[in-house]
Amino acid sequence: MAVINRGHEWEVEFDGESLQKLEDDKTLKAVMFLMIQEHVKSIPNDQELGARIRKIILNFNKEKNENN
Repeated sequence: MAVINRGHEWEVEFDGESLQKLEDDKTLKAVMFLMIQEHVKSIPNDQELGARIRKIILNFNKEKNENN
């Protein structure tokens, strides 16, 4: 069976600034995922876990809006 190389279909050219923003966004998502994983390990109650995660996200959004 032949393999079709479609990697070139996803190549997108970025200028330096938008590439850095993309990398920053990926890093931020990874850090937030790790934070959530740590909270899942330490908080057995799903309601409390959801409240804690909501608080983290609201604080993040507040800080992001203050910086803009």
